[in-house]
Amino acid sequence: MIQKYQKAERIFAPSNNIKNTYGNLEKFIIENFQIPDNDLKRICQFIREDNNLEKIIYDLPRLIQSEISYNRLQIKFYDEFQDDEVVLEITAFSSLNIENILKKEDEIIHRLYENYSEKSADKILIFIEG
Repeated sequence: MIQKYQKAERIFAPSNNIKNTYGNLEKFIIENFQIPDNDLKRICQFIREDNNLEKIIYDLPRLIQSEISYNRLQIKFYDEFQDDEVVLEITAFSSLNIENILKKEDEIIHRLYENYSEKSADKILIFIEG
């Protein structure tokens, strides 16, 4: 019985309201993500170019939390691609071991593509770091 309850707690339902309870994308990102490159304005500009990507960003902390417990989230531009292919790197810092990290990364990515447009989901890379 406990296991059924625990699985029910992990249900993730994407929000229908892009703005959620936040009226300001910058404020939401500052409150939910660390920004190591101090690139907040550029990140927000990139996100606002795609309404579906903005919806993903608002839903992402809950989506990740539905799969793992994390200490913090980080958002930055993924810098290993060429300049013409820009994507956001989201890193969740957790205490999972390496085997569980890879499994949970796959599950989160699968849910991302299941719940959102592929074009928008392609703009995000999700990593879990132990």
